[in-house]
Amino acid sequence: MANFCTNCGFKLENNYNYCINCGTKIDTFDIKQNNPSLNQYSDNLEKKNAKNELKRVIGGDIFSNKSFDNQLSRNGLNTINTRKAIRQQVEKEIDSGQIKSAGVEFRVNQLIIEYKIKKEEEKKILKMIDEIFESSEIKLEISNNNIGQKYISSIKDNLKNKLIDKKENMSRKEIKHFIKKEFKKAIMQEKARIARKEEEARIIREKEEAKIAREREKRRKELEWIEIHGGGYCSWDCSYCYEEFFDSHGGIVGNFDDEGYTEYCCSLGYSVSFGSLCKDFTLK
Repeated sequence: MANFCTNCGFKLENNYNYCINCGTKIDTFDIKQNNPSLNQYSDNLEKKNAKNELKRVIGGDIFSNKSFDNQLSRNGLNTINTRKAIRQQVEKEIDSGQIKSAGVEFRVNQLIIEYKIKKEEEKKILKMIDEIFESSEIKLEISNNNIGQKYISSIKDNLKNKLIDKKENMSRKEIKHFIKKEFKKAIMQEKARIARKEEEARIIREKEEAKIAREREKRRKELEWIEIHGGGYCSWDCSYCYEEFFDSHGGIVGNFDDEGYTEYCCSLGYSVSFGSLCKDFTLK
């Protein structure tokens, strides 16, 4: 038995012999089944005609039907998403042979009503969720446990998924229980996040302290070297350093690195590196 009337596209929920919408007789036996090739050609042609009719009613992939979009808007439906959903649903029913070209427009209008009802039901559910979150009981839970907006939004999304997408039936009491349970998870997650941040900060702090300790030890050894062997820390105060970019013969004092910059060099040929230990350091 067909699921939709082949003449008007009315959805048939029972095994009627006639369509209760237009009166068309519903045949249970295809008289063309003895000629498979003719039957296949006829079916393909009908599907093509039905899809052309669908394009006429709602528009194509690029250009939409303004009248159809206005109809969606009047019913409070998103034009882009709803048009796409209706096209996919009707094309699927055309391909399966459930509806033919004569019933396409009726089926489209039927789907608009179904999506409108679904949209209104979703609004009621979303309103109920907001009302529960605004209740004194839940607001007290949020305040006492310092629940952040990020977690509240996440819990609301989870509820929308359960009640709208998965169509789970939950009473207000069950929803409140779910919210409180999610609050406990949020508290544990926040504590874990803070613990991770503290651990990361501790590791960074220990690395910085170790770096400072190494630098202090290095400086101590350098000072010890200077005291025993002489030398000092590179600076313009060293008698071997040049302050001019050109030497007395007009040549560039320095070496070009890979990036094309020139590094100053002292008269001993060392790169000027202020603050580093130089065994040849001598005050001017």
